[in-house]
Amino acid sequence: MARGELLRKLFQSYNRSNDKDFRAVALEIIAEEQKKKNYQLAKDLLNLLENSSTPNLFPRVSNNFGTLPKDRERQTLLIDVRQPDRQFTDIILSAENKKIIQRTLDEFRRAELLRTHGLIPKSKLLFCGPPGCGKTFCAEIISREIGLPLLYTRFDAIISSFLGETAANLRKVFDYAATGRWVVFFDEFDAIGKERDDPHEHGELKRVVNSFLQLLDNFHASSLVIAATNHEQLLDPALWRRFDEIIYFPLPSLREIQTLLSMKFKNYPHKAIDFRTQASRMKGMSYADVERVCLDAIKICIIEDQDHVDQKIFDEALKRQKMRLQITKKALDKKIT
Repeated sequence: MARGELLRKLFQSYNRSNDKDFRAVALEIIAEEQKKKNYQLAKDLLNLLENSSTPNLFPRVSNNFGTLPKDRERQTLLIDVRQPDRQFTDIILSAENKKIIQRTLDEFRRAELLRTHGLIPKSKLLFCGPPGCGKTFCAEIISREIGLPLLYTRFDAIISSFLGETAANLRKVFDYAATGRWVVFFDEFDAIGKERDDPHEHGELKRVVNSFLQLLDNFHASSLVIAATNHEQLLDPALWRRFDEIIYFPLPSLREIQTLLSMKFKNYPHKAIDFRTQASRMKGMSYADVERVCLDAIKICIIEDQDHVDQKIFDEALKRQKMRLQITKKALDKKIT
């Protein structure tokens, strides 16, 4: 939408005291500034919007986001509200994944325009793939990009041993999400989305899947819902059909590992380290594994008062990470058998 038209709509909604339209247009202006890479201006505008002291202008938004939902028995919070500070320059994505995510963001920002044509913007994404490959990171970036808080669901609190309480907790999360605009993030989604025909699962979890399907189908708030799982093979088939886009986050290629090494050592001195050679030694590692090696090497230098990372220090950090992965693999293999 043209800038002049956006400003006209902003003032019209203010004159009509239409809080919902005012906020929607304001967020679209913020999104435009994000798209232009005016990150500080966008952040300042969002802070002004969320912390407005004008009486009754934004009744559903407050500094502490109101009363967060809790589990009835344990009184533990079911969600966290976060304001991520991540950017697309901080993550490595395949060209295809970048394209899908950017298209989704464009549709979300121009939702009103699409609806005037009888079209519904994408609003539900499923992220899957091995751990440590950027799913949660990407959800945080999307939250910042569209200028909405991240509503992070806590499955450790949502899942209850009491009959019916897990489904009730899920309903509380969706009811709260319906009171505002968010990026609603369900991490480790397989915790509640397991296939209902799995003979090893009890009836209660099957009822939870049914409840989630109903809640998701009936959730029509102007929010973006993202679910992420490391175990997509466990998900119930009906869940796949509920998502507008399914994005797979694979392990990094050798070139992507090399790029990540360059990013992590960009601001710290390093000598005689050939990133291409090191990338081949790290094949099969996740982005998180590679990052841990880099940060470990840098911390060794700081603690030992070294002025740069050399091959010996890098080898030491890499060796520790490989040992860590072996321990993890043995533990998982033991669990499976």
